[in-house]
Amino acid sequence: MTEDELVEAIRAIPGLLPPVSPEVIEEVERVIGYSLPPLLRRLYIEAANGGFGPRDGVLGVAGSEYKHHFEVADIIDSYNSEREDWPGMLWLFDWGCGIWSVMDLRDPAGPMWIWDPNIGEDESTLTPQNMTLAEWLAESLSGNLEKAFQTSNLIAISRRRASFDACLDELEYCPPECLADDEIIAAISELPDLPPTASASAVIEAERTIGSPLPPLLRRLYLEVANGGFGPGRGILGVPTGGAYRSREITFYHKIWNARPDPYVPPGLVWLHNWGTAIWSLVDCRDLAGPMWIWDPMGPYLRPDRLGLEEGIRVDRSVLTPQNMTLAEWLTECLRGSFAENFRPSNLRALAERRTGRATSKRAT
Repeated sequence: MTEDELVEAIRAIPGLLPPVSPEVIEEVERVIGYSLPPLLRRLYIEAANGGFGPRDGVLGVAGSEYKHHFEVADIIDSYNSEREDWPGMLWLFDWGCGIWSVMDLRDPAGPMWIWDPNIGEDESTLTPQNMTLAEWLAESLSGNLEKAFQTSNLIAISRRRASFDACLDELEYCPPECLADDEIIAAISELPDLPPTASASAVIEAERTIGSPLPPLLRRLYLEVANGGFGPGRGILGVPTGGAYRSREITFYHKIWNARPDPYVPPGLVWLHNWGTAIWSLVDCRDLAGPMWIWDPMGPYLRPDRLGLEEGIRVDRSVLTPQNMTLAEWLTECLRGSFAENFRPSNLRALAERRTGRATSKRAT
């Protein structure tokens, strides 16, 4: 979206506070010692005194009646509370649990940063979001920033935006011949450090919770090989066994994101693998072959010169898009090294394009 489009879209949001005068903004800039990025300045003057953005919106300027935060009244209060240690950084939006979206006032584009004091001791509490204010607001208006935050976290979103996606014509890829189910089971059985298998009762209970039978291959893997832990990275999620962490169980995410009043995905789609970059792989239990799907709220992220301007380059901005692989094909890719350490999950969309027409199902309704 252009800045004009952002201003118009935010101005049209009902219930926002009236905008402020340029003189109020000038006083704010005098107090904090930095000019506000032009877009934020325009929004305060032309659209509203805060309240726009994710959820309840960003803080307003002095004089705002907007009750965003019980400790911070406005951006001056926010800036003064952090100014000594972080000059030029403005705490703009509170996600809860001590996590904030912070804006760099030293750059007119308003780069966004993540403040997260909950991360490990060896990591910085202030991390680049790899988004400008304009990008952050555009993703907020679409609802995709909230979906990405709910299904991952801000650090994962930052990783997603760390580099541009590959386009179809840039991807070197030749699909391997799909292994038979017995071959996949035999190959995964040879992997080291797998967890124990799941019991039949645990699998049945997971299916009851999900409301669909698991694809036969996935069911066999849980019962005959391991209760998750195989696949890319830390591997796929397992079924509840009573001893596993809930965050490693497929039913945990089903209860959070599928059983809500406005489910993120259609019934029968199961959250199977978290790539750690605000991207998930899901399996469709409505089809015995287990077609795989990509959950990618923050994608695609293409170079500006590749945004569909060249003939033959199609940009699919769907949050949920078919991977054009069955579960067997996806696991074959894993076993053949397609998803090795140097693989970028942001390229899953391009990979799906290369496989168009190969998978057995594309329904998601």
